[in-house]
Amino acid sequence: MTYQIFSDVPCVAKIDNESFELDETNVLELSEFSTTYLYPLIKGYLPTIIKENFDNASTIKDSGVTYIFPEFLTVSSGEIFLSKTFGNKLALLTGLPYKFTISSDDSSKSYSIKKNISSPEIISLSGAPCVSANFKDKSYLLIYTEDSFIELCGDIDINKNAVQSIENLESLSGHGKLTRLEINLGKAKILEDELLYLNEKPIKPKFIGAKNYAFLQSIMLKDYNLARSYLDENLSKKLSNEHFLKFFQEFDEILAISTEKFCLKNKNTPIGVFTLKNVNGKIVDVN
Repeated sequence: MTYQIFSDVPCVAKIDNESFELDETNVLELSEFSTTYLYPLIKGYLPTIIKENFDNASTIKDSGVTYIFPEFLTVSSGEIFLSKTFGNKLALLTGLPYKFTISSDDSSKSYSIKKNISSPEIISLSGAPCVSANFKDKSYLLIYTEDSFIELCGDIDINKNAVQSIENLESLSGHGKLTRLEINLGKAKILEDELLYLNEKPIKPKFIGAKNYAFLQSIMLKDYNLARSYLDENLSKKLSNEHFLKFFQEFDEILAISTEKFCLKNKNTPIGVFTLKNVNGKIVDVN
């Protein structure tokens, strides 16, 4: 049995007296299992230990390999970075990692911001408490409305009570997400929320591994017409959209193990390992 440890959080793994650095693109492979200590390199994440019972990790077994996905607890420093009152509500931004909390006399709602934002500020949009910040070279906006949060990231345009966001979903095919909403008296109404192609038409990867990955991204985004374009004609005829949903289930992360083998995860929980057989640039089988 071979063991492979994948970590979404950059960290240092220590086994006995040896240390190994792990990040999103690096895999630690073990020919036999040993208790592994993981020390995150990002503030707000607590160290964890992976033992043979895998209490602090999710696992999937496939073809003699156990894939291990560590689970890290987070702890906020509790330090208040920003605060602002909105009538009988108090908006707080604490960290690190950042957490946006709206509290009143009888309730409290929080949202953990997973993106590494910078220069945050608390603003009001037509009475709605918001966090406005930068994310990489784009804009970030977190809106609190009617006991829920709406997170936008990308090219954001604010015109009085109207907000439009075009987010680059960073798919190989060039998907984007268009969101338009209006805010009145602290309440938001979503007018449009749909996929689009940032280059007006999908980009088609050339290499087999990229084609397989782009197919799975299309399934994840429910762009089934594009997904079918990666399938062999005979396979495409056999599969309905319901087949895609039932077979792959809901997932929000794709981990490439090889050019043909991929692990799908949903909310950090692994769903399964899938193998795509590609012949002459078309997928002929999935198992």
